[in-house]
Amino acid sequence: MQRERISIPQIVLYLLLALILYVLQTSWFGTWSIRGYHLDLLPAIVAAAALLDGPVEGVILGVAVGLFYDLGFIGVDGLYPLFFMLFGLVAGALSRLALSGSYVSMLLMTAFEMIVLGLIRYFVYLLPQAGASFLLVLQQIVGGTLLTCVFCFIVYFPMRKISRIFADR
Repeated sequence: MQRERISIPQIVLYLLLALILYVLQTSWFGTWSIRGYHLDLLPAIVAAAALLDGPVEGVILGVAVGLFYDLGFIGVDGLYPLFFMLFGLVAGALSRLALSGSYVSMLLMTAFEMIVLGLIRYFVYLLPQAGASFLLVLQQIVGGTLLTCVFCFIVYFPMRKISRIFADR
């Protein structure tokens, strides 16, 4: 079995981009909403890394994004790193088998990731503790997913540029 080579500078740039988006999301994007829906670009980072570079990068960025979620959001501690790590692994493997590195593929992966994440949040945290209405939560999940998909280019194009720079080396 051939071992995959990873580029440490590439991972550092991805992590820096994730950190910048995390800071923007918890400060500026956190107060900004369109018709009650908030922008959440962190899941798109995991999908883009897994799609563009493979499962190893997807896992590394998944753990980092999950830790950012645990630092800044309310929920079950440890659930986010586990979810994003598994998503990065599965999405990276799937991207090697069936998906191209296109923008449309990343949109589909991000939408699926956000819907699953929203449902996990509902069943693990919102339903047992707050008794939230499923239809209201589903409306927020779909609206937030659509908003994120509209702004995914903010994540995809810089990550694609970084990926192409390090693919030539």
